[in-house]
Amino acid sequence: MSARAWADTVPIDPYLFVIFGGTGDLARRKLLPAYFRLLRRRGFADVGKVLGVATREIGDAEYQELAAKALVEAGIDPDEAGRWCREHLRYQPVAAGFPALAERIDEIEQDAGLGGNRVFYLALPPSAFADTVAGLGATNLHRGPGWTRVVVEKPFGRDLESARRLNGILHRWFDESQIFRIDHYLGKETVQNLLVFRFANTLFESVWNRDRVETVQITVAESLGLEGRAGYFERAGIVRDIVQNHALQVLSLVAMEAPVRMGAASIRDEKVKVLRAIYPLRPEQVVRGRYTAGRVGGVAVPGYLEEEGVAPDSVTETFAALRFEIDNWRWKGVPFVVRAGKRLPRKLTQVAVSFREPPVCLFDTDESCQVHANVLYITLQPDEGFDLAFDVKQPGEGFELRTQTLRFRYAEVFGDLPGAYETLLADVLCGDQTLFVRSDEVEEAWRILGPVLDLEEPPEEYPAGSWGPVSAERLVTGWLVH
Repeated sequence: MSARAWADTVPIDPYLFVIFGGTGDLARRKLLPAYFRLLRRRGFADVGKVLGVATREIGDAEYQELAAKALVEAGIDPDEAGRWCREHLRYQPVAAGFPALAERIDEIEQDAGLGGNRVFYLALPPSAFADTVAGLGATNLHRGPGWTRVVVEKPFGRDLESARRLNGILHRWFDESQIFRIDHYLGKETVQNLLVFRFANTLFESVWNRDRVETVQITVAESLGLEGRAGYFERAGIVRDIVQNHALQVLSLVAMEAPVRMGAASIRDEKVKVLRAIYPLRPEQVVRGRYTAGRVGGVAVPGYLEEEGVAPDSVTETFAALRFEIDNWRWKGVPFVVRAGKRLPRKLTQVAVSFREPPVCLFDTDESCQVHANVLYITLQPDEGFDLAFDVKQPGEGFELRTQTLRFRYAEVFGDLPGAYETLLADVLCGDQTLFVRSDEVEEAWRILGPVLDLEEPPEEYPAGSWGPVSAERLVTGWLVH
């Protein structure tokens, strides 16, 4: 059972939460606020301590002040933030070495009576993963007196070879049951609800197949550009940054078979089956793009090559449209088309399931068929919810049809949803791996995208504020967004 279901009833063992990169942007903006809200808002007992580890040569008091400032900027009461940081946060400079870190961990655990349960969160650049994992192993921190879990941020490698190498390094010291590869998209309530939507509602599950579905389109659109991340994005591109992880995770949840039970192993087994059934992409199934100057939301923005930190001869893509083929009984012949990009008209993550039109058009007007395909729009962010488009008869003489929608919005029923990191941190502390990525999932995703990563021709240009290159339209008849 997931931590979300039993956080209020099952006690959490005392633990030490070690954040490598504890002074970095991810820790300050995401991890510390999410961790604090988890303890305060979701019924978790405050039985843990936090140890930040980073390159800064500072002490406990300075780290507590830095962390309290980050919590206040996230909207948390200053007095409460300061008090909690003083009581629960400690700091260790990484320059002191792993033997000194091991001694500090023992000291904190003994003083607080923690019992040796540990979480090591690698909020680090990928280049630092190997040395950090090796350091933990060399000082026997990978096997503590209690349970030990290591959390690894994406990206999980740059290609299949590097992903296998990273998995090999992790598996040298940690069992797969100890490894939590985090993809924050899987922490979104709307992404998790894909399982409930499909397997708790026979109305949809009964038509969720090649006989009734025409196409499945997944859009992951960002209106922003680089926002100071040119150094990372130039090396990654949109395929590595979004498609390999976020988009393929959503695709596997949409396409998977029903698991034998709602447990981590069963769910992840079914996701991997989907990925294994996907053919490697051919060049004609891929369109890559790069934004030029344009207007987004009425504001003029520069082109990608004019962004600070971008090489003038860059061939990095900021847009990708890919047409996947799943070679299994349920989905054979149904295209799954993924579109992901920067500087698109608006921020949107949405799945559009287009059902087949009726085989005979009964409602003709001037020999023009009025019937439209039913489309189910599953919006994962923002304005999370569902819309089902269907045809109705317009009042009056004859049969004039009009498309209307049934609508559901999470915020209108449940209010604000918990943040993705809050959900995932709860599962780490409870040892639930359902929403985390297994090693074979990572490697299958890189296998599928390998041919795309080898493409060397320059991306096609598209103006900022558009939905990407015009040539992307050849991958699907009509892009769907709602």
